[in-house]
Amino acid sequence: MELKGNSLIAYNVLEKKILNNGFCTLCGACEAACPTSALHIISEKVNRLYDCSKDIDLCPICYEICPHSEALLLRSLKFVADAPIKNEAIGYYRKMVLAQAVDPKLRQQSHGGAVVTALLNYGIETKIFDSAIVSQSEPENPSKPKPAVALVPDDILSAVGSKFFPSSVAKAYGSAVYSHGKSAIAFVGVPCHVLALRKMEAWQHKIIDKLKITIGLFCFGTFSFSSMLEYIEKTYKIRASDIKQMHLSSKFAIQTEKGEIRIPLSEIEQHIMPSCRTCMDFTSELADISVGGAYPLKDWSTVIIRTKAGEDFFYKAVENGIISTWVIEQEPKVFERVMLAAMQKRAEALKKAMEMEEYYGYLPTLLLRETPDLAKYKVEEIMTKNIQIVPESMFVSQFLDYVAKHHHIGYPVENEKGELVGWVTIEEAANVAKKKRNETSVGEIARKTLVVAYPDETALDVFKRMSEYETGRVVVIDRVGSKLLGIVTKADLMHALAKQAEKRV
Repeated sequence: MELKGNSLIAYNVLEKKILNNGFCTLCGACEAACPTSALHIISEKVNRLYDCSKDIDLCPICYEICPHSEALLLRSLKFVADAPIKNEAIGYYRKMVLAQAVDPKLRQQSHGGAVVTALLNYGIETKIFDSAIVSQSEPENPSKPKPAVALVPDDILSAVGSKFFPSSVAKAYGSAVYSHGKSAIAFVGVPCHVLALRKMEAWQHKIIDKLKITIGLFCFGTFSFSSMLEYIEKTYKIRASDIKQMHLSSKFAIQTEKGEIRIPLSEIEQHIMPSCRTCMDFTSELADISVGGAYPLKDWSTVIIRTKAGEDFFYKAVENGIISTWVIEQEPKVFERVMLAAMQKRAEALKKAMEMEEYYGYLPTLLLRETPDLAKYKVEEIMTKNIQIVPESMFVSQFLDYVAKHHHIGYPVENEKGELVGWVTIEEAANVAKKKRNETSVGEIARKTLVVAYPDETALDVFKRMSEYETGRVVVIDRVGSKLLGIVTKADLMHALAKQAEKRV
């Protein structure tokens, strides 16, 4: 006989929708937040130690704070939504810069600018925070990440290097609070880890007030540890203990004492975790500070500052000579690379999400869906009014520089008479061969069909039109004179939904 309240315990929903469908990425948020300590991650699996319904009825925590559930998603946006820039590829932000650690020894140990390591060292040494949640490598198995509570700089140095497998860093955050008694914690993780912490904030969980700063890492996805390593051992005769280092560029590179092998990503994509295939967040959009590569520059990182707390902390480090910066607008190739990677991940994830939703009949983490809430907003309330328009005579090389300067993805195109003749995005421009960019005009590559909306229509009308034409933006024009009034992007629609979610709190 089912125990009283058992059907209303969130774990049952978590198990049915997330765990049984393989969506869990083992972040450990459910274990850290469980009020009865009923959940525990063991052997790459969330285990329920006992029936928590015996102790508590109507508990929603584990499902709602899971980064792969739909709960609290829109409310989690509030932590970054006051940033002035709203970009449909990389989210909200205040500033985007290139940065590197001033200390050359740190850069030498890192594949990039060593920004995260430098910031964490600085924060602990100056007592801005008393610990940092990082992922170290297991000594006996260097390829396997181990979540850790770093208390001194040496702990942070041992976490240098890219991690490509799940790490229960949210669980380690709970350990920092409960076991170590820490009260000013820096947290480092990939997008789903950061989302889990933001959901705890939205839920107002009792341990979240110990969080000082979140640093999010750029992420294409993580691999299933057992599945991936079994494949590598079977195909390339490399055991997990033989792997010294891994890094990702155009191929997945594995370093051993015998040398390096490079594996095409298409060969191993089936080992990417299911939730990662539907994740649309490349740059950790909910972090205080997001950090990733700055290809083709060496020894530099791309840094996206999203919150006031992140901005204050980052520039304290700059002022104290820990971090040096450079303007990303001077390096349009870096900006182009980041934007295209973010757009590619978003597009592929949306396609995969639709496939998986059809298969499972359920997909929890689609932020933007058709909903009656969109009908509550008029287009004129949510549209961006101050927009840049580019001339059709502009060369593609000039356009890419312009994009890096203004930080938008797409722009309306006008002819010499001032008439709208199309729309161009960084995607079309990037597809032009580099040697032809100085001779190809924007007018040649622009999309000639404009998808339009009117100011008195609703955001729901716009969403349906975007879905029909498979586009991420529409231009808003006057019904009478066809005058351009603004644009609406999917980011604008999501912002409207986030505001609506806040009204309900």
